[in-house]
Amino acid sequence: MESSGRTLREGPLESSPILKMLADHFVSTWTLVAELESVKSNSSVPEHKKLAKMALDSYVFPVEMMVSLPNGTVVHHLNANDLLDISSTESFDVASNMLQWMDPASVTYSKFLKEGMRKAGVEE
Repeated sequence: MESSGRTLREGPLESSPILKMLADHFVSTWTLVAELESVKSNSSVPEHKKLAKMALDSYVFPVEMMVSLPNGTVVHHLNANDLLDISSTESFDVASNMLQWMDPASVTYSKFLKEGMRKAGVEE
């Protein structure tokens, strides 16, 4: 099985509709666990320590996707391995919408982002 990070980079994160959704509604970023651990332990800014801790509390190896509010509250998250499992087992009725041009992982990732927006109270 391919690595989950690679599958994300070569699937959903190359999808034009996904990239548009990320650009329109999210501040998309990534960080390494070691960097978060360092910030949590060594930052002189209490808010940075708090934000790092909140992200680490939601993290599950190997790759965790999170939708957070500006204050750092994680409102929705999904492990990349779970995304791949869902993508391989879920059937998609995509004939009637634009998702028909996406691979199953991209469809699942799009649903994840939309659910995160809903939980964050953001309109599409």
